[in-house]
Amino acid sequence: MMPHECAASGPHASVPYFARFVEGRRGEILDAALQVFASKGYECGTMREIATELGVTEPALYRHYSGKEALFADLIAVAGDHVVERASVMIAAIDPARLRETLLALIMARPGHGTVDGGVKPVMRMLFTAAPHNAAFREVVREHLAGPMLENLRSFVPRVDAYYGIERTAEDTTAHLRIFMSLLVGYVMTGMMFGAPDDDESVVGAMMAIMGWDAPAG
Repeated sequence: MMPHECAASGPHASVPYFARFVEGRRGEILDAALQVFASKGYECGTMREIATELGVTEPALYRHYSGKEALFADLIAVAGDHVVERASVMIAAIDPARLRETLLALIMARPGHGTVDGGVKPVMRMLFTAAPHNAAFREVVREHLAGPMLENLRSFVPRVDAYYGIERTAEDTTAHLRIFMSLLVGYVMTGMMFGAPDDDESVVGAMMAIMGWDAPAG
């Protein structure tokens, strides 16, 4: 297939994702865009196809979004906010005394795992395909997903460090969290992209080792 050749549309799920937490027409439009982009990819999906999926005319769709880039950016932002909101609750509830169990529960609730938020799986796949080539999309990812997730993780590190008797500087915390997040994101994405088998226990063990939380507390 040539770099800009578009594949024929394939099968895609019709179960609403965004409409579950985004009210009104906006949620419906985002779901229609999700169906088209998941089937055709960002580059090949068109506003005309999204309008057809939605059951409206193309000019009617343009009354809501100025173009495909604006629509896809909003799709990323809304999905990112939703993922962060759900993760924030779980991170805030992490119990240092039961760290392995709570981290395992957190990673098992990742987007696309089992039946949990299955609709976000194609969003994340498209995101990591389209965002590296588009500066605007990268900024949306930083603002609505990567940045907030990093701050959420940074907020619970001192609690866990205190439990394990670890002292570290802010710079050291950032450096370790970068590796921590790289492992987590890499694990999630390889599972999505390549269908790699799950090994949640081993990944959680590696995440704890990176942070120095694998030794007995005290």
